[in-house]
Amino acid sequence: MRIRAVLQITGRFLRFFSLTFLAPLVVSLIYGERYDAAVFLLAAAVSAAAGHAMTRGHQTPAEELKRVEGLAIVAGSWLLLAWAAAIPYLGAGMGPVDAMFEAMSGLTTTGATVMRDFSEYGRGLFFWRSLTQWFGGMGVIALFVAVLPKLGIGGRQLFFAEAPGPTDEKLTPQIRKTAAALWTVYAGLTAAQFVALVLVGMPVFDSACHALTTLSAGGFSPNGLSIAGYASPAVEWIIIVFMFLAGANFALHYRTLRGELRALPRDEEFRAYVGIVTVATLLLVVFLRPEMPGFVERLRHGLFQTLTIVTTTGYASSDFQLWNDQAKMILLSLMFIGGCAGSAAGGPKIVRQLLIARYTRLELRRTLHPRGVLPVKLGGRVVAEDVMRGVLVFFLFYLLVFAVCTLVVSALGADLITAITASIACLGNIGPGFNAVGPMASFADLHPISKIVLTAAMWIGRLEVLTVLALLRPEVWRARQERPAPVRRTFTAE
Repeated sequence: MRIRAVLQITGRFLRFFSLTFLAPLVVSLIYGERYDAAVFLLAAAVSAAAGHAMTRGHQTPAEELKRVEGLAIVAGSWLLLAWAAAIPYLGAGMGPVDAMFEAMSGLTTTGATVMRDFSEYGRGLFFWRSLTQWFGGMGVIALFVAVLPKLGIGGRQLFFAEAPGPTDEKLTPQIRKTAAALWTVYAGLTAAQFVALVLVGMPVFDSACHALTTLSAGGFSPNGLSIAGYASPAVEWIIIVFMFLAGANFALHYRTLRGELRALPRDEEFRAYVGIVTVATLLLVVFLRPEMPGFVERLRHGLFQTLTIVTTTGYASSDFQLWNDQAKMILLSLMFIGGCAGSAAGGPKIVRQLLIARYTRLELRRTLHPRGVLPVKLGGRVVAEDVMRGVLVFFLFYLLVFAVCTLVVSALGADLITAITASIACLGNIGPGFNAVGPMASFADLHPISKIVLTAAMWIGRLEVLTVLALLRPEVWRARQERPAPVRRTFTAE
């Protein structure tokens, strides 16, 4: 691995990221929060200086990036950008562990928070929380690939190293144009939601924050009670629509806007997504009858919470910690599914669930027909064996990381339900769980080591486990030494 190339490109990302602090700085000045504005200015300066130091003396690599170098740049960038994003939280009085937890939760669009009293923080900081989720939703690396015209070689490796899901999909021949197309759709839908929320009476600042954190499937809210704090069915229905869009493949949205009206209904993963949401919503409508007598109310809250968990957004239209055990079991099951590949959602992804289901069914058939040739198919195409193997390995390590996180959090004093749901909520980038980390609570009371472990889980979940595991292999970091050319000895007779 060429460490200098990794540092050079990562440093350029950090320098570019330093510009993002200017937006919350302006918001802080508008609301008269001079101290917060100074903190954002300091964060921008520190990030820019650190990025410059990393790039100084290093030139953009002249050769195409290798796959492992792309993985290292993406993984390292997410850690480095989270460190930079934590500076405003440090300025707001949080400790280093809490600040890093909040920053990583933002960039990975997890939505778990350590904030207790929201009145202690300024508007600029709330806007920063929302902005980090918006950048993280479609992928900060994808944004850099789209907007940095002289990034150098390796845009393809970086784009696909960050892309969620087991498949690689290009919309245009050039990766930079593909990234730009996806971000254009993403920004357009964000603007549309902002306008819709303002029209139904949500304050402009709150509308901006929620537009940023809905399309990103993030879930941060400037209201301590989340969406429930607005008590507005109109707001909830608008967010339902845009959460649904956030959980679908953005490449399909792009194709639909280009005139391929059947792109969404033809996609097998999208149809499964609709089916899962429909079935879970209907079950919640039935199970919530004791708590909510009205059918429309049950339908609205059932659909809202189904989407907020499946898409890993993490909003709450109601305190589902108070729901009955049957309803909570539905939500817990949804935490292990995730949204569509190519969406802003986290989690394992529906396409992987489909492949596992197909593979399991074929293995059962092989017991009856051991000599039969039974390939796994998706969308009418045969799934390659290496892709299927990668899906199986992904789930194995996903469950392993989940088990380790649960064990650590439980061993450090949390009850079992809190430990289980906190672990899957962070690993799946969902946000709230149950009990001590419920929708109206926070992660603030967890042991500091638990917070560190869960911060790592957010990072691992966003990078989809295998990326991190691949980088832990020792041979990845060994410098490859070029073998000297063999010396040819010649002998002459004297």
